[in-house]
Amino acid sequence: MESNNRNDMPAFMDTDLDPYTLVHDIVSNWWVIILGAIAGALLTYVVVSSRYVPEYTTQATFVVASRGDANAYSNLSSANTMAKTFEKILKSNIMEKKICEKLKVEELDADIHAKVLEGTNMLVLSVTADTPKDSIDIIRTVMDNYSSVSLYTVGSAVMDVLEEPKVPYTPDNPLDAGRQAKKGGLVAGALVLILLGMFSYMKNTIKQENEIEKKLDARSLGAISYEWKYKTIWDIFRRKKKAILVDDPVASFRFVESYKKLAAKVEYRMAKNEQKVLVVTSVSENEGKSTITVNLALNLSRRGKKVMLIDCDMRRPAVAKIFDAEVEEGTGLSDLLAGDSTLKDVMRRDSRYKYLRCVFQNKAIAEPDKLLEDEAFKTLLRKIASRMDYVILDTPPLGIVRDAEIISAATDSVLLVIRQDLAHASEINDAVDVLDETGVTVLGGVLNMAFGDKNSVSRNKRYGKYYYGYGDKNK
Repeated sequence: MESNNRNDMPAFMDTDLDPYTLVHDIVSNWWVIILGAIAGALLTYVVVSSRYVPEYTTQATFVVASRGDANAYSNLSSANTMAKTFEKILKSNIMEKKICEKLKVEELDADIHAKVLEGTNMLVLSVTADTPKDSIDIIRTVMDNYSSVSLYTVGSAVMDVLEEPKVPYTPDNPLDAGRQAKKGGLVAGALVLILLGMFSYMKNTIKQENEIEKKLDARSLGAISYEWKYKTIWDIFRRKKKAILVDDPVASFRFVESYKKLAAKVEYRMAKNEQKVLVVTSVSENEGKSTITVNLALNLSRRGKKVMLIDCDMRRPAVAKIFDAEVEEGTGLSDLLAGDSTLKDVMRRDSRYKYLRCVFQNKAIAEPDKLLEDEAFKTLLRKIASRMDYVILDTPPLGIVRDAEIISAATDSVLLVIRQDLAHASEINDAVDVLDETGVTVLGGVLNMAFGDKNSVSRNKRYGKYYYGYGDKNK
């Protein structure tokens, strides 16, 4: 198989911006955005609260007049002169030392300001401190010593108290942590949203059909459009999980046509290579491989081809469930391979599908790889292939258990099912490399559940472990 240039540049550079997968990633991870917003709000609240320092301001108003002079102009002039120097004097080392001595503190932690009311000889003295007590104590200390202060400023000026200071009970800067927390939450939520968008764009998954050949060492065989399983409200309440088949009356035209195109491409490629036995698998679980397998077999049989569909996923069989068929005890593939049943015993026919034959698996079993590695399995495939046009095998995921690898070694070719925006391209390429080592032909990859793919005729969470409860999953 020809290699592409997928290692020559960062993977995201080969990725087209897909708004559908972007929106899906954001919507499916809404809880991450919410948690990020909550965390941002809480962090903002804690930081704002911890750094909050209240400010309490009190003030006193003085009337400035010159000693022995009732001249208004002289009083105004004295007030303005004092206003220009009073604050500097109060903040001087001498005054600060005097106030600290009176209050018995090492340093003065407060803001002291003085200003003249415009057009008057009134001087307003204000003190801002961290506590109401400090604020009132400092301004009263200043007032107790204002006579000496006046001597420092304008010797002929006197200051008479017009308005006594009052104890401030509320801070000038009330704590507004709640509003700041809301802003912090919005900013954090927006950042998480942006990060999710960047992650969605840069993650190395297959988002569109054309990326199969860009990122993978595999040929593209098309895309299967997304089909919503719940066709009625009753289906939603019943949590219906049955797959949609191409002969289902409720199946959409685009869904049916996408399978017709896939069947035509598979038939062409296999006929060209003179192949009859096809393995359908995926890298991860729940990529829709079983549904693809069944619908592909149906389409080939509807084209007049004799098809044998075999459920080789003996760890988690699904084909019988898709057909809604009851499988009797002793009539599964494992029974056939164990020699407890014959092909005639396990082969199923359906009057609806003239050219289709099925071999189901009735139950999950432990260590199916032992049965698959037996020569009886290879003999069975050769026998069936001699009688049928196509043998389609549903297998477990390649990236989780080695069953598909074992099965592929006994077959002609492999079809990889790639669910939109799920498995990473590196994981898929690793699986392709494994198949290449076995000497099996990788027919190509099909993009499944393609929602909005611009090359198709439309997706859930990364799923749990493909583990059946039988020993080591890596066995």
